[in-house]
Amino acid sequence: MHVAREYFPGIFILIGLYYFITEYAAKMSYLEKVDRYLDSLKVGKSALVDSWFMMSSPMPLFSVVVAYLILIRIGPRIMKNRQPLQMNRLIAYYNASQVLLAFVICFKVFKLNLFRDGIIYAGCRYPSNTQNVMLLDLGWWYFFAKFTELLDTVFFVLRKKDSQVTFLHVYHHVIMALYSWSYLKFAAGGEGAVLALLNSIVHVVMYSYYLLSGLGPRFQKYLWWKKYVTKLQLIQFILMLTYCAWTHFSPRCQYASGFTYFICTNITIFLFLFLNFYSKSYKKRNLDKKNVEKELKEEYNKTHSNTTTNGVCKNGVNNKKENGVHGNDCKSVPNIDEIPCEVNKACGDYVKDGKFFLSRRTAKAAYGAEYDFDSIIKK
Repeated sequence: MHVAREYFPGIFILIGLYYFITEYAAKMSYLEKVDRYLDSLKVGKSALVDSWFMMSSPMPLFSVVVAYLILIRIGPRIMKNRQPLQMNRLIAYYNASQVLLAFVICFKVFKLNLFRDGIIYAGCRYPSNTQNVMLLDLGWWYFFAKFTELLDTVFFVLRKKDSQVTFLHVYHHVIMALYSWSYLKFAAGGEGAVLALLNSIVHVVMYSYYLLSGLGPRFQKYLWWKKYVTKLQLIQFILMLTYCAWTHFSPRCQYASGFTYFICTNITIFLFLFLNFYSKSYKKRNLDKKNVEKELKEEYNKTHSNTTTNGVCKNGVNNKKENGVHGNDCKSVPNIDEIPCEVNKACGDYVKDGKFFLSRRTAKAAYGAEYDFDSIIKK
């Protein structure tokens, strides 16, 4: 028994070593599987696409996305005690380039002649295994647009507009960058071209608004359509969802089902997030407007509550002299519609139906019958 106790520590050490070796081997096996999987991602459906910028491997894009998320986390802390950067000219150039890029994508979509067979079957002309160079080129430019749009958040952080860096904003930018890369790499087809067209039309409008709003107050009068930008985005998501559902169940269209499911899921998420944003934004705006109107009304009522000062006649009755104005002159104030063009009595101003009106007093009414302009000027 005493001998057995001496061997207990050695037995426990051996058991620990066994579990450590087996777990380490399992982890190595798992890492090898991940490594093999990442290697498989390096080979897409087209050798041409694999040779393009950012398309040879997922690692460059993953690195950018990780750096993007780190910036969102630590950027506001870095900028906390610093002045927001003034970069209006740079942002104007950026917005203008995004408008141009969206125009280029729209042009490339129409160049594919997708709508030769009609709008409904526009995307069915190119299945997911297509090697059409023009369509693949379109897919890369769309991915590049989503890649550059990550700068939206960078500008928000540097300008200390942290309230704009919402979950909706970050989720939308990250998912679109990852999705556009993987779709081009493995399943680019006509369906994606139609969705890219819808999204690019919206981005032409959206970045045009951003461009004009950043050019200064003189352009504010041209931005009456601001409230329609979010509505346009909501319409875009509904059209996308409808189109994906139609093409998925149509035997004429041949797309990768996995990507279609992924697209539909994310479009649904975007739709609910944007609806929530739209509801909160415009409800808050209407509530603020009502509060301002209420405050103005209360201030007005407080200022004009049952007091007669500075020659203001309340309900047409004033029996006291105030500020040199004779109340007897105001006993019979006519209705506001009946006030003559020339009022010879200094009755002051009038209140009718809760509204404040200025009387049209002449110099004779204000200064009396014996007045001359020289004496008035001297005063």
